[in-house]
Amino acid sequence: MAKSLKYLADNLIVSPESDRRQLHLNHPDAAPIREREVVLASLCDLRGRCEVFRKDPAVHVLIFSVEGDSILYTAESPRRGKPIEPGQVAILPAHQWHRYEMVGSAWKAMWFYLANTYPWNHLHDSKPHVRLSLTCQELKAAVEGFLAETLRNENRARLAARHYAELIVLNLERELDMEEGPAHREMKQRLYKLWDTVSANLSHHWTVEEMAEEVGISPQHLYKVSARFSGHKPMEMVTRLRMQQAQEYLINTDFMIKSIARLLGYADSFSFSAAFKRHAGSSPKQFRKTQIQKKEQEIGWY
Repeated sequence: MAKSLKYLADNLIVSPESDRRQLHLNHPDAAPIREREVVLASLCDLRGRCEVFRKDPAVHVLIFSVEGDSILYTAESPRRGKPIEPGQVAILPAHQWHRYEMVGSAWKAMWFYLANTYPWNHLHDSKPHVRLSLTCQELKAAVEGFLAETLRNENRARLAARHYAELIVLNLERELDMEEGPAHREMKQRLYKLWDTVSANLSHHWTVEEMAEEVGISPQHLYKVSARFSGHKPMEMVTRLRMQQAQEYLINTDFMIKSIARLLGYADSFSFSAAFKRHAGSSPKQFRKTQIQKKEQEIGWY
């Protein structure tokens, strides 16, 4: 999480009368945003003056212009610049310099800082650019909803905040799907189909070679595309899918631990419990007990 203005830019000038509302990403119900490697997000009403320069940004920066205008300078347009108009998004990949400044006396915009890691690796294939946004209004509504709900001191606000956090992530992903070329999109679809097949057959003893054959590529290529588009090696993904299903069984059924182990392809309950504890930080039995307690507390809210 950013703790200083130095993190935000090499040079940052913002008039003091500006209003900057930062999303509290350490809030418990901001988990969907944190998990997608969004390191900072804010909604700003800028007044008077705003100038920003980043020489070698460590993060990807997205700027959604809501009201008012600004101008963006990059290596592609260092002198004339490109306008950022309402309803447009500026996509500024990591490690590529850019500078922008407000045009006029007021500018309302949203900023998202994305870690230079999975799941945003495909942004490396882009140059800084501006285009029409697909999700600007939806994102604005979700951001404002999240900000409002995190200020409320009542139980249903947490459920609402979580809902808005998930909408923020959904719309960011929808927006950035356009940045991928057709070959990448096609490979992602093939990979997602593989994980669907694996999820439907978790008791099967999968191998990398067998999964590569399902996708129609070599095992070496599967390692590369799995790491790029899923953030994990192939067998790591199989384990994650098994652990996700294990949590569903532990929360929503009364299946015995040995039965869950068998359904997920483990030889016995001991190997399953060891794998689960490495993943979740607690034994299956303790996890189930904790989740039952949480459910009882949630029922008490209503």
